[in-house]
Amino acid sequence: MTSLYLHGLNSTNINDRTDWLSQFGRVINPLMAYQNLPVDYGKLEKLIKKYHPDVIVGSSMGGYFGFHLGNYFGLPTVLFNPALIMTTIIKPNLKPMAICGFHHISLGNNDKVIPPLTTKYLLNYWQVPHQIYPVDLGHETPIEIFTSVCQKTGLFK
Repeated sequence: MTSLYLHGLNSTNINDRTDWLSQFGRVINPLMAYQNLPVDYGKLEKLIKKYHPDVIVGSSMGGYFGFHLGNYFGLPTVLFNPALIMTTIIKPNLKPMAICGFHHISLGNNDKVIPPLTTKYLLNYWQVPHQIYPVDLGHETPIEIFTSVCQKTGLFK
């Protein structure tokens, strides 16, 4: 299995999540420069075309890009508090939804950074196939929740 891991805004591409994912196969985990938006979306497209990941895993801003990449390439995603609200604020060079993948989304019920109700609204508005995994946390996702949600999806065996 090959996973594309997209870290969050103030995070890094090498962490306990990539360590956990690596037990299931190859992990492609580019270091993203989100402060220099728009991020080179073409770079991510090239990585997908080169490595053919089976799943995209993303957190917060990484979840935003993972969502759009999953839709465009028809790949399943596992997203943690994805910053989908950024769609209404930042317009990087994203292609429109074309194929649509299935999205497994963990939302912190107490997230003050990315309001979970806004994310739910956008998912329903866009009518994309998804499953929500609510957790009683804020924006940060501890490794225990990360692994639990990933396992619940059935994608990691």
